Amino acid sequence: MRMLDMGKFADIQCYLKVIIKSGGFKMRTEMPFIFLAVWLCFLLVVSPLACKKTENSGNDRKRPIKFYAGQDIKPVYSRSKVEKAKSEYIFEPALQGDLVKHDFIIENTAMAPLELNDVEGCCGCFVESYTQKIPPGESGAISVLLLTDSRGGDIIDGRVRAKTNDPTRPEITIDVQMKVKEFADLNPYRVWLKGSVDEEIVEKCIVIPNENYPFNITDIKNRAPGGWIDYSYEEIQKNGRKAYEITVKNTKENTGNYQEVLFVQTDHSARPEFKIRVEGRITE
Repeated sequence: MRMLDMGKFADIQCYLKVIIKSGGFKMRTEMPFIFLAVWLCFLLVVSPLACKKTENSGNDRKRPIKFYAGQDIKPVYSRSKVEKAKSEYIFEPALQGDLVKHDFIIENTAMAPLELNDVEGCCGCFVESYTQKIPPGESGAISVLLLTDSRGGDIIDGRVRAKTNDPTRPEITIDVQMKVKEFADLNPYRVWLKGSVDEEIVEKCIVIPNENYPFNITDIKNRAPGGWIDYSYEEIQKNGRKAYEITVKNTKENTGNYQEVLFVQTDHSARPEFKIRVEGRITE
C-alpha cells in the first residue's frame, strides 16, 4: 500500500487549528475533517487496486504462446556395414509419413586415419551427420534421413557419396532404394498461396485415402493459434471414391513470405496424423 503524504497531512492539521482558533463557523471547522476522511478512504481503496493491476499486467506479458509441433513419431531405424567402395542398400518398404533413419557403418582397416569429405545424399535421402575422421581400427558412420511425407506410392532411388583421403578408395558410393506405400493421395502435397494483399487468395487440396488404408479426417490443426491462414475441410466424392477437400485461405494483410503446416488428424491407427505444407508468397 502507498504511504500517506505527511506533508499534506500537516497542512490539513495547520488549517484546522487556524479555523478553530478564529472562532469560525461549525461548518468551516468540520470541512477539513471531512476532506481528511475522504482522502484516507481514497488511498485505502485505490492503492491495492493499482498494485493488483500492475501484477496482472506482468502476468499477461509472461503468458507463453502454445505451438503445436505434431504428434510424436517414432523413427524407423536400421543400420548396415559398408564393406566396399561401391555398394547398395535396399530398405524395407515404408509407409507414407514414416521417418526413416539409417546408419551406414564404415570401418577403417588402414594404418592411417580415414577422412570423409563432401558427403552428400540424394532426393528424398538427406545426410544428417557423418564421422569426419575415423582412427585406425575404429568405425565411423554416415547417418541419413529419408522423408516420406510427399512420396506416397513412389520409390526413393538415389546415391549417397563421400570422398576420402584413402588412395585405394578415393570415393565411397552407396546406391539406396526404398518403396513408399501410399497412405493417401495428396493433390497437391504443398499448397501455394500466391497473390497481392488486395486480393483474396484461396487454394484447395484434395485428399483421397488409399484403399488399403481407409480413414476419416477427424480434425485439422496448425502450428500456432491465429497465424496467416484459415482452413476448413469437407467430405466429397472424387472419381467415385470418398475424398476430402481442404480449403486454405490467406489472412496475411501485408507483404511477405511464410511457411505453415496443416496437421491432418485421422482415425486410422497406422497413420493418426499426416502433414500438408502451406507456402505463402504475398506481394503488393
